[in-house]
Amino acid sequence: MSGEIIWRDTGKSAPGWPGARPTWASAKKVGIGTSAGMQSKVWFSLAHGAVTEVYYPALDKANTREMKFFITDGRTFLDDETKDTIQSVQLVHPLALAYRLINTDKEGKYRLVKTVITDPFRNSLLMKVNFMALEGRVDDYKLYLYTDPHVNNSGWCDVGYCGTYRGQELFLAGEGPIWMAVGSSAPWAKSSVGFCGRSDGLEDLHRSFGLQHTYDQAIDGNIAHIAQIEGRDEFTVVMGFGRDAQEAAQTALDTLRDDWHRLEMEYIREWNAYCTGLDRLDGKATQLYYVSGMVLKACEDKTHRGAMIASLSVPWGEASSDDNTGGYHLVWARDLYHVAQAFMAMGDRQAANRALDYLAHVQQRADGSFPQNSWLNGEPYWGGVQMDEVSVPIILAWELGRKDLYHGMVKKAADYIATHGPATPQERWEENGGYSPSTIAAEIAALVCAADLARQWGEHEDAERYLALADEWQSRVEEWCFTTTGWHGTGRHYIRIAPHGQPNCAHVVEVKNGGGLFDQRELVDAGFLELVRLGVKAPDDPYILESIKAVDEVIRRETPKGPAWYRYNHDGYGETADGGPYQGQGKGRLWTHLVGERGHYELARGQDPNPYLRTMEALANQGYMLAEQVWEETGEGTGGATPLAWAHAEYIRLLKSAHLGKVWDTPAIVKERYVGK
Repeated sequence: MSGEIIWRDTGKSAPGWPGARPTWASAKKVGIGTSAGMQSKVWFSLAHGAVTEVYYPALDKANTREMKFFITDGRTFLDDETKDTIQSVQLVHPLALAYRLINTDKEGKYRLVKTVITDPFRNSLLMKVNFMALEGRVDDYKLYLYTDPHVNNSGWCDVGYCGTYRGQELFLAGEGPIWMAVGSSAPWAKSSVGFCGRSDGLEDLHRSFGLQHTYDQAIDGNIAHIAQIEGRDEFTVVMGFGRDAQEAAQTALDTLRDDWHRLEMEYIREWNAYCTGLDRLDGKATQLYYVSGMVLKACEDKTHRGAMIASLSVPWGEASSDDNTGGYHLVWARDLYHVAQAFMAMGDRQAANRALDYLAHVQQRADGSFPQNSWLNGEPYWGGVQMDEVSVPIILAWELGRKDLYHGMVKKAADYIATHGPATPQERWEENGGYSPSTIAAEIAALVCAADLARQWGEHEDAERYLALADEWQSRVEEWCFTTTGWHGTGRHYIRIAPHGQPNCAHVVEVKNGGGLFDQRELVDAGFLELVRLGVKAPDDPYILESIKAVDEVIRRETPKGPAWYRYNHDGYGETADGGPYQGQGKGRLWTHLVGERGHYELARGQDPNPYLRTMEALANQGYMLAEQVWEETGEGTGGATPLAWAHAEYIRLLKSAHLGKVWDTPAIVKERYVGK
């Protein structure tokens, strides 16, 4: 019996089924982490001083909403560490995704310091906790550990039990083939599992500053567990995972009984080994460069190799329904292309090749197209088609010299572009169809790259066909996308999207996310800079220069941290006007990676990119995470996705380009054809 779980049975099942409506956690992450090795398949995220979503056994399987502490003196106050403390975060080591969370009571009574890593040898999250009394003694306070599972990507239908395994008290929760076990090196004076908002112990704490009711199990609902830590100022907490309760319990116990220092040192050593193999850029590599590189590596799944997600977050997760199972922990071909380029910039070509192999062998459809986004196994999540996502895998194949992919992925994708382009069902902002400058830039570059790969195989007929089409589209971009009757500046500029390729007509565009209906000529974005970035147009092309003026007039804003840009005017993807979370409509804010795109353009035309690098560095939060969007007034991240892999990839590439004195990732064969050497 010593090897079996002993389920606590006092005859008390939690009331209040099924619990409150589940949501996800805030996307304002200050850190993400996993071991750099392949053995442990657990990832974590941190926000508001606490552990939020924890993923296992893959990056598209979130299993928690949060794990945090409540603090009370048992008589006069109850604090939630995520709301009632001043929070700061530190890297334990500059070259490792190990974090120290420091939460100090706003009234100066206590401080909670937590170090968070994963067990590099096992499927466990590990947290070392130090509680310090700044007023009185440690014994004057009671500490409660609160765990809110969302097992197997769902807050509904979880089961939870209190139990003991080989003498270790545990909370066990599961749904389907995923189980988790939470335990502590400190004993629990009391523990209980219940339904969130109904019987999870928080009502007791708020009412009487203690647990008056305890329950053994909560079945098939939105559950949570609470445990009173027995008078320790230093202890460890573990969250182990497995395919069943027994495996999760054993994993948690093995981690808990291992030596913390040994596990922490191995975790750091693995990350150090990875980072020291990256390009140091002749000593110009910054802290944000290394953290960005580690973030991108952490965004690669360890089972579906090459599958790299957009973010370990659910945008505005605190208001996002449990039905939003995908969040941003999905694979977009476009984001994956940018991340692969960043790996190349850092010298990790193996990672870039894994990404390309994933695109070619997992995500590409039989007709040559790519899904708008997908789960790690390649199953489509959203149903759209974006022609830039069909194009960029070809560019990546050419840049990696992957001639072997021509007769498979490359030719199928190029033929799809030739048949269905240049108009796209959706542009890179995933909202509208038509003729998009950024999409057409990717299509032209892809066709030129495909032609060169065809030529290497002696497929000259294919090569000539692709080049003829690329040349035609390159000569007609302005005809389709440049208005001379626009609403801004001189009225001459590229527009965001031309539904019918007639940019001087008063065609109406419906801006999604409640943005409204607008004349196509009123909408501008900086996507035309991709024409320069991909070598299709010269940086001093008159059409580009005129459009830059319109962009800066309409969508540039100065933040305290430097200039930044909206995606386009009237964007509805962001918080509401009063700052509330996005729930279908709102106001788009400033996008971090657009600062990097502008920096690349300025470098291409011979200007200094360093001001844009400094802005991106200033936009990073205390944990060196770059947000998808930032507020105009402060430059701080919004509730959208943080960290955004695309933003970190853009920073890495801009730093590399600045170091080399030229735009590093422009496909040379495209630039030579249309701009010259």
